[in-house]
Amino acid sequence: MNKFKELRLQDISNGALSNTVNEVEPTLDLTSPALKVLNSFTSKDPVRAHHDLSIVDALKKTSSRCSDFILVVDNDEKLIGITSSADLQSSKIMILAQRLNLHRNEVTLQHVMTPLSSLAGVSLQSISYACIGDALQTMEHQGMMFLLVTSAEHEICGLISAREIAKKLHIPVNINPIANGFSEVLQQVDHPH
Repeated sequence: MNKFKELRLQDISNGALSNTVNEVEPTLDLTSPALKVLNSFTSKDPVRAHHDLSIVDALKKTSSRCSDFILVVDNDEKLIGITSSADLQSSKIMILAQRLNLHRNEVTLQHVMTPLSSLAGVSLQSISYACIGDALQTMEHQGMMFLLVTSAEHEICGLISAREIAKKLHIPVNINPIANGFSEVLQQVDHPH
């Protein structure tokens, strides 16, 4: 124990406690730091599921872990997409099941996820200087419900969810996906056939 030094003791006879933790979260607004709505994968392990998991099982997974989203991974555990718990419960599932001629229980995460190719990322450094409004503006302009955040090593280290911003700030968020090609336009249009 010779490598360590003894700490200097303080007088505690007055018994005064410092301010206790405030159970109420501070009110957020669009000018609050974007880091306040960042889901950091280094602080909390995100819910992950394989692309072939049924949406029924995926919904159970999000409920048990109190998560608003699932990272969809392939057999090599590589991220291939994201889906929200709201999407797993939406009426779009029945429409999709009908289009694919599947029972609702046969629809998998692969069918409903937003593929990684349709998402974008910003650096953690950019987010550290940004406000929530900046992140939301970026998502609205790009037509994305999720904004991925990358580390200095260009690894995905977190995400910001538009639905979470809407919940925390009690504001409506209206993000319309932007089609990147003719096939995506056709997917957005409901065909009578």
